Amino acid sequence: MQFSYVIIDNSNFLELLIDSIKEFDEFLCVAVCKTRNEGIDKVLKHKPNIVFLSINNSIINSSESISFSLLSELHEFMDELPTIIVLSDTKEDAFEAYQRGVSGYLLNPIDRFELRKCLMRYQKKHKQLFNETISIKSNGDYNFLRFNEIIYLKADNNTTDFYLKSGKIVSAFKTLKHFEKLLPFYFFRIHHGYIININYVNRINLRKNSCYLFDNNLVLPFSRTYKESIDTIILRIS
Repeated sequence: MQFSYVIIDNSNFLELLIDSIKEFDEFLCVAVCKTRNEGIDKVLKHKPNIVFLSINNSIINSSESISFSLLSELHEFMDELPTIIVLSDTKEDAFEAYQRGVSGYLLNPIDRFELRKCLMRYQKKHKQLFNETISIKSNGDYNFLRFNEIIYLKADNNTTDFYLKSGKIVSAFKTLKHFEKLLPFYFFRIHHGYIININYVNRINLRKNSCYLFDNNLVLPFSRTYKESIDTIILRIS
């Protein structure tokens, strides 16, 4: 089971934060943002489970300061905010952070033990919210597929083929766009005809616009339209 997160941070501690969270395989980074507007855009687009929001003084560019008002703006567009974990250089911001309803507070530089406790607390509270299967109906026949068994999906006119780890192919009379909305965040569309489970990605060749899956036995093309998805996959794997 994995959870998605976005980092909104333009402090000198950003690289340390990224390296610290990478130790936890259950958490998948879907975006790293250094400005307020980019942060809002990525949260609205990816709807992550967690947002690491840096409220700090040691910023790279003072004209790009990130503040608590970002939370108010997100409230305008989202019925329910993701879990917010605030990062700060000093304890003075902690009181205001909890008044605004954030779920966690960490001091810079990140203490990995405190980060571990924060993430494990989140897992314990939220693991029961995730469904692990998807139901595929075809002519009265129902297939219940586990997400971790799906390698990729392929569009075939107005139908979609699910390619499974077992070698089985299950067809559904719905479009790829329909299923794109139902899949967990670790499924990425890389082409108008393909959605992949990034847990099966072994290699990405940018020169050949190719993505290699399942011990390099499968090679799928990706298009420039979905280059941002490829960048996110590379960020996670690297």
